[in-house]
Amino acid sequence: MSLSKQLPEIKLYRKIRYRKGFGVHSPFVYNLITKVIEEKTSYYAFEEIENFRKKLLSANDENSIITTKETQSANYGAFLFRLVNFFKCKNVIQIGSSTGVMGIYLAMASRTQTDCWLLEERPGLSQSVREFALAHNLSKLHYIEGDYPVNLEILHSTLPEADLIYINQLPESMEINALVHLCMPFIHKKSILILNSIVKNKAMRNFWQSIKDHPQARVTMDLYALGMVFFDDKLPKRQYKTYFNDGKKQNLHKNGRRGLHLIGWRKKGSKNQPAH
Repeated sequence: MSLSKQLPEIKLYRKIRYRKGFGVHSPFVYNLITKVIEEKTSYYAFEEIENFRKKLLSANDENSIITTKETQSANYGAFLFRLVNFFKCKNVIQIGSSTGVMGIYLAMASRTQTDCWLLEERPGLSQSVREFALAHNLSKLHYIEGDYPVNLEILHSTLPEADLIYINQLPESMEINALVHLCMPFIHKKSILILNSIVKNKAMRNFWQSIKDHPQARVTMDLYALGMVFFDDKLPKRQYKTYFNDGKKQNLHKNGRRGLHLIGWRKKGSKNQPAH
């Protein structure tokens, strides 16, 4: 069975098994799970950002199509917002900002304290983001278009370190390990690296395993929709899985009722059904 078909079962299992930091003994990880990943507090900025998304979607142009295909959910954005707030990130880099919705979540978490650089290779996607930033006084949001290797090198000349690096969209012309290699000069012991779609395909799953084994990685967290890496050498090296509601619908009844079996997942009522 493909991962996409298994997704509802995997999410439900994680919700039962890992929710609310069950079985986690690390205070650092427990606080991260309960105060960031599973926190549900809404902020005034969320409505403004989602109105921006609606505006993009209603334009009925290429940007609306890109937004539909590439932009994560409001839950995902709220998680990024809380993460920047919780760790008081001063410098944030997003690679693959697309039409900018997730980047605005990052930037508005602490609009007066956090410099947020949104990098995007494709031209013509920044106009709406720039207009939003101007209207909402986001003077610390910087949108950079062009080749990632070139722009990361230029950025590093003025920004030695980044507190959070979020790799959202991987360009077809680059491998993920090459892109992460370009980000490593920005990493310091308090940095957080976020990788989107760590279970998207076999290559990403293998790369995620290599990241977990990397000697500089201390705590890694598999949220299924994304992976998080912490580099603080004061943290014991440990790998975690946890539940994260990324906002995608979980239709557990689409193909019949499903039950949790001791060995695995099975579809209830599949036996003795009349043939069609």
